[in-house]
Amino acid sequence: MRCEKIKGGKLVCIEVALEADKVRSVSITGDFFLHPEDRIASLEESLVGTPASISQSEAEGRIKSALGDAQLIGASCEDLARLFKEAVR
Repeated sequence: MRCEKIKGGKLVCIEVALEADKVRSVSITGDFFLHPEDRIASLEESLVGTPASISQSEAEGRIKSALGDAQLIGASCEDLARLFKEAVR
């Protein structure tokens, strides 16, 4: 699990479970906002099945794609991708 207060003071936590060097599950929590809120499940699912060696830029692309037109407030796709990569190390 990787938790960090990012720029602006919001807390973001990402917990990743690996199985055979692939992401089995992802949980993203914190005090940032996402509208619509139910898009968090799509965001987490977009990272499941990826290899642990996924690049930060590829993870960021998956995150952006999963968010679509949803509004992320208090955190950025770059923040989420960086913390995700740190969590899989």
